[in-house]
Amino acid sequence: MTPCTIRKWASHYRARTLGRAGRETVYDYDDLATIEWCIWASHPVPRTAEDRDELRAARRAAAAA
Repeated sequence: MTPCTIRKWASHYRARTLGRAGRETVYDYDDLATIEWCIWASHPVPRTAEDRDELRAARRAAAAA
């Protein structure tokens, strides 16, 4: 992923931000990783960061079972 791609995904899917440092925005890596997984696996990307949290939790539970 290039920084440009990350910014586009973060903007389009409203990725969770952790803060800003000058002109730079710090994004939640887990949220971006979930967005990327959904895109590459051809799954719909959940609309909110909270929905993506639930998706991650469900995937962890399925992997542990």
